[in-house]
Amino acid sequence: MIDRVRECAEYFQQTPGFKRVMDQLLIRYRRNGHAAGVIRLENPSEQERDALCGLFGHAFLGDVKFKVQDFNMALQSSRFEGVDLKEVLEVYFQTTIHTNRELKDKKEQQFEQMLESAYKVARSCTCKKWLDEIKAKHKDRGYLLLIKEMSRDFQSTTTSVCKAVWAMDELEKRSKAMLRLAVFSAQATTDPHTLDSDTLCGQLFLHLLSMKLNRPYPAGAEERDEVYFESGILCDSISSNVTQVGLVLREQQIEHPAFKEFRQRNECSTLSLANLNNISSAASPSGKAYLIENQMLFSQLCDQAKDFHSPLICTSGQLQVAVLRLLDMLVTSGTTLYYAGDFDGGGISIAARLLARYPANLQLWHMTADDYELCKSDVSISENSRSLLKSADGTILEPIAILVQETGCTGYQELLLDKLLPDLLSSASVLPEPVPV
Repeated sequence: MIDRVRECAEYFQQTPGFKRVMDQLLIRYRRNGHAAGVIRLENPSEQERDALCGLFGHAFLGDVKFKVQDFNMALQSSRFEGVDLKEVLEVYFQTTIHTNRELKDKKEQQFEQMLESAYKVARSCTCKKWLDEIKAKHKDRGYLLLIKEMSRDFQSTTTSVCKAVWAMDELEKRSKAMLRLAVFSAQATTDPHTLDSDTLCGQLFLHLLSMKLNRPYPAGAEERDEVYFESGILCDSISSNVTQVGLVLREQQIEHPAFKEFRQRNECSTLSLANLNNISSAASPSGKAYLIENQMLFSQLCDQAKDFHSPLICTSGQLQVAVLRLLDMLVTSGTTLYYAGDFDGGGISIAARLLARYPANLQLWHMTADDYELCKSDVSISENSRSLLKSADGTILEPIAILVQETGCTGYQELLLDKLLPDLLSSASVLPEPVPV
């Protein structure tokens, strides 16, 4: 009988007119588990009509429609009498046919097995809470990601979940000292790359960190690095940086000697996240600090830094962790921040994020409709930029975002140099010395 099943499958494979029929038969068997349902062929080809006519013994006109049961009866009346249609389909498609219900039950069993393995590893309340939310199919905690990956490789996914849980438990046992991601990953899992954000284990670990911080899963690199940093992990302590001139940066109670020298010489300095990890506080001698987005404009303004009455900071585009770390310290010291950015999705979204983070300490700086008219270019804003403008919805930036959206052109802050520079200048040749602690 096995040979007859193989012979029947080869007959259907060698007859192209049966291709669509066989595809639909497989779907019906997976749905129903037996010969049930209806096969429909819209606009059948002559090959398909001839193939079906040869099996059924009569012609088909127009669109073809027949029951799966009738197809099986026709097959049993042919030279392949006695073959099992399900077995023929399995040889034809070189697969084992399971019903959708069976597949669903199997997935649910595997899901339970995976969680059971992770629960055995979990020790901290954070990990157990996360697993409880996964069990409750909480979509924002990585449930969909797990289901997708589990379908591809159950064993590998189970291993990744257990390692992510193990890493979180290890993190919660550590002191407050900062640790580099690769070093921590090696200590927790023996592999420095297991917790990389492009691995499944790394993504699950980020879900755990996000839940502990009570925030959504990071949408981009900046948000991701911020989640790491707030959890005591340095993801990239070198390339994450911020450039400034004029700030007082203290290590414990003493102004940092290197940055003090930069300040007294009225020279800008770039601080990496590694540098900032050793800075305990930051302050402005004037109680104010000005922020701009563009590096070239920052450099141009700093040509007259010796005459600035307040420090100037460059965010270098979207807000890196180093920028937020520095601004957090400034706000803690009571500094008022003034931000100026481009009139596009990027610049306005940065302003919106800063306003949300520092509602009582941030003021917009030359970001009015009049300023936009002065710096408006002929460059059309991109679709991505238009989508970023939506971040201003419901904020004081919404009117200017609507204006930029309707106008459709980017406004560059470089064209506001003559407006920005006078705001930074004073008659004093140097910034006042910081008040001793």
